[in-house]
Amino acid sequence: MNAFIVQNINGQETLTPINAGTPVKSGDILEYQGLFTNNSSERVRSMDVTLSIADGLELVGGIHPRFPHATIDGSRFVRSPIRANVGGQVQELPLSNYKALRWTLEDIGLGGTSVVKYRAKVK
Repeated sequence: MNAFIVQNINGQETLTPINAGTPVKSGDILEYQGLFTNNSSERVRSMDVTLSIADGLELVGGIHPRFPHATIDGSRFVRSPIRANVGGQVQELPLSNYKALRWTLEDIGLGGTSVVKYRAKVK
């Protein structure tokens, strides 16, 4: 897993790597990337990967690949965007309610790498 601070420098978006000593503050946008490399001797036909959204963060977007399964309670995953009946109307729940995202990665060749990512704001 890689983490970056998303910054806009002179109108150009940059990703600055985060390490244990990197200060982050409320309002910072972070990008988390999971890289999954097939080091086996066979093609990976299908693999589920889950990235949690840590306490103190709220999902804001930048989700790739789009439309993963998501959870608001940490256990039941449904296809995103998550919809719920609110006051008699079906509405999309805010991304800030999401606790984790799950993707199904398919057909990863020998030595191939798949990347999943999302962006979150520090509360």
